[in-house]
Amino acid sequence: MLAPLLLRAASRTSCTKTFRLLPPRYPRVTGTRAVSSGMNANVPTDEQRKGRPLSSSMNATSVPTDERREGNRSNIHFRLSPQRHPLNAKAADVPLGVAPGSHFGQQQNHVWQEHEIEARMKDLYHHIPVTYTDQFMHTLMMTMYHSFNALTGFQQTNTPVKAVEWRLIVLESVAGVPGFVAAGFRHFRSLRNLERDHGWIHTLLEEAENERMHLLTCLKMFNAGPATRGLVVAAQITMTPFLFTTYLVNPKAAHRFVGYLEETACETYKNVIIQTETPGTPLFEEWSELPAPAIAKGYWKLHDDALWVDALKCMFADECNHRDVNHTFSTMDSDDPNPFVEKHKDDAAKAWYLETAKDGEQAFSTVGSWRRDGAVGTKGEERMK
Repeated sequence: MLAPLLLRAASRTSCTKTFRLLPPRYPRVTGTRAVSSGMNANVPTDEQRKGRPLSSSMNATSVPTDERREGNRSNIHFRLSPQRHPLNAKAADVPLGVAPGSHFGQQQNHVWQEHEIEARMKDLYHHIPVTYTDQFMHTLMMTMYHSFNALTGFQQTNTPVKAVEWRLIVLESVAGVPGFVAAGFRHFRSLRNLERDHGWIHTLLEEAENERMHLLTCLKMFNAGPATRGLVVAAQITMTPFLFTTYLVNPKAAHRFVGYLEETACETYKNVIIQTETPGTPLFEEWSELPAPAIAKGYWKLHDDALWVDALKCMFADECNHRDVNHTFSTMDSDDPNPFVEKHKDDAAKAWYLETAKDGEQAFSTVGSWRRDGAVGTKGEERMK
C-alpha cells in the first residue's frame, strides 16, 4: 500500500527539482534587442509598462516618436510586448531593419500607386446580374444601400460631414465581417475533410484585416458616438448570422452578395473623394487640408506629408480590389486554386522594398508622392522587374 504512494511522491519531488534547475535558455525581448534572461537585462519596470516613456538605457529610440501613443490609442498596428512569454518560448524573428510593431509580413496589403487609383476612379465596374441568385442578391443589396443612405443622411452632393463620418464607421464595421466568416468556414472545411484549402483562406483573412484597418484609420480621424456604436452592434448582430447561413447553403451566392456590397462601398468612397476635392462643399472645408493619420501612412506606405484624402483614395482602391475578388470567387468552385496567390507575393515583395528603401529614394509612385517629388519615379519599379 505504501510503496505506490512513496514512488509517486518521489517522482513529483524529482520532477519539481528538475523543472526548477532548468536554465532559462531563451531570450526575452526588450525594445528591439534580444537579451539573455540569465544576464542583467534592462527589464521594464511596472511603471514603464503602464505607458510611461522609456529611459535611455532601455533603447527608447527603437520606437519612433510619431509611432508612440496618441492619447489612449496606438499608431502601431502590431506591438511586441516586453513581457516574458509564459511558456518561455523563443522571441519571434524580426527581419533586419524592420521596427517592432510594423505591419511588415502580417497579411500584407497592396501598396497602391497613383495611376492604379486614377484608373479605378475613371471606370467603376458594376456586375450585371445573370442568374436568379444574382438578381436576388443584387436586389437585396440595393434595398439595403438606399435604406442606409436614408438612415445616415448621405447624399450625392453637399453631404454633411457628420453623416459621412458615422456612415464610414458603420460601413467598415460591417465590411470586415464577410471575409472572416468565409475564411472560418473554409478553415473548418479544410480540417474536417483533411484537404488543402488551395489558398483561399489567406485572401479572405487579408480582406477582413484590411477592412478592419479602414475602421481603425477612420477612428483616428473622428469618434463614434453612442448612436453610431449602437448601429454598429445592431448591424453586426444582423449581418453575421445572415452571412453565416448564406455561406453554409451557397458559398457562391455569399461571395456575389459581398461583391455587390463592395460595389456600393466603391460608390461611397468615390463620391466622398470627389466632394473632398471640390471647393465649396462641406467635406472640402473640413477635410481637404487634414493630414493623414500615422496609422494610414504606415499601412499604405504614404509619405510624411500625405493628406487624409490620400488615405481615402487608398480605401477606395482596396474596396475595388475586394469587389473584384469576391465577384471572381462567386464564379469558382470551392476546390479551385486561388488565382490571387501570386498577387499576394508581389504585394509582400513591394512592401519589403519600400521598408528597406534608402531615405530620399522614390521606390514606387505611391499615393502622395507627387507632393514631395513633383514627378513619378520608376527606379524602384525597374529594380523589382
